[in-house]
Amino acid sequence: MAYIVVSDVHLGSKVYDLHNRDMFCGFLNWVRGLENKEETIKCGTKDVTIHKPENLVLLGDMLELWDPKDGDRDNVIKDSIIPFSILSDMNCDKIYVIGNHDDSLGELEDDVNNVVLPNGKKFTIYDRHYPEKKADTATGIHIGKKSYFFLHGHQFDKEQAILAWVSDLIGESWNPLGWFQDLFNIFDTKKHWKRNFLIFSLLFLAGGFFWSKFLPPVLQGPLTFPGSLSSAILPVLSGIILLFFIIKRFYELSAALFVLFLGSWLFSNQSGLLAIIWGTVTGYFALGSIPGVVANTQRKFYNMFKATDKTAEQVITDKYYNKDKDTIEADIVVFGHTHFASSYGPNPDTGNRLFINSGCFYGKDKNIDGKMRYANTFIYIDDGGAYIMRWQGQGKIECIEAFPTG
Repeated sequence: MAYIVVSDVHLGSKVYDLHNRDMFCGFLNWVRGLENKEETIKCGTKDVTIHKPENLVLLGDMLELWDPKDGDRDNVIKDSIIPFSILSDMNCDKIYVIGNHDDSLGELEDDVNNVVLPNGKKFTIYDRHYPEKKADTATGIHIGKKSYFFLHGHQFDKEQAILAWVSDLIGESWNPLGWFQDLFNIFDTKKHWKRNFLIFSLLFLAGGFFWSKFLPPVLQGPLTFPGSLSSAILPVLSGIILLFFIIKRFYELSAALFVLFLGSWLFSNQSGLLAIIWGTVTGYFALGSIPGVVANTQRKFYNMFKATDKTAEQVITDKYYNKDKDTIEADIVVFGHTHFASSYGPNPDTGNRLFINSGCFYGKDKNIDGKMRYANTFIYIDDGGAYIMRWQGQGKIECIEAFPTG
């Protein structure tokens, strides 16, 4: 049995260019060609024969849905057409494990479950890791003499802890940045978010000034303390209710509750009519602009805390990985996310497991603190062990590190 693992292609991202796409497509065509011709690669003193994989593991962040080029997910579609057409034609099962940059695909897990492609091979999405947990234990799959467990690796990030905690609390994936990205990719927002933000800012500032300076006393009363408290509670509550049901996609119920609330409030407080009109218009332009602000600035904040370009050893020793909370029962943990093909363990820091990072098909080779972070890397696994390899184009493969199991 043979597996090939690749991660962090980030199709549609700002950094992804034609060279990256050509390299990735060339690699996929090479994998497809293994069906007819096996390859033998020198790994140290050992010759390793690369067989046609039974499973191709796409280990997260294959698509850049979180921060696409120009914030536009249409660029993801454009960059994905050719690679995914090759993938669909490959004579092996595809296992797609969701990462943090393609987290939105987790919603498809139940729908894309063992989908059979025209060539008879399966395509399956796993929301967090492969294989799935059994009870509270994450048990690996056996390949040869070792057991392997696959996850994207963002679960180790310190800043991801709050997202995981909220997700566990509400029983579903919580990704606020993804929600803003969804709103941003609505056509009007994507095209006019700068104009909308200007209008929103003017309405917000002008409205506040208007309430305090020009309204007659009969209308100012409800907007001054303590009258403002009762006037503010209802619109705030309506906003919370509306937002909650929109997130839950209960659009009809949300609209009905909002109309019911609006009607009852106007009957009891006619001075609120002007506030409702102003709040509705201002809110419209807020929803049509703030997602654009977030989508175009989030990268600057994320770069301050990201774990990208960390080796597997740094992930462990810098305490991104917490072995005391680890429930994985496997000899080898394969992960991506940090873009640095490398390994660490087994030792007490890793719970006596070997951690292997698959690297990335993204950007260019880079020397970081005296260590080479290669682009276009992948992992090959068979009964004889695991190997970190590098695609150099034109059918050329370099073995970076070998982990033979005898």
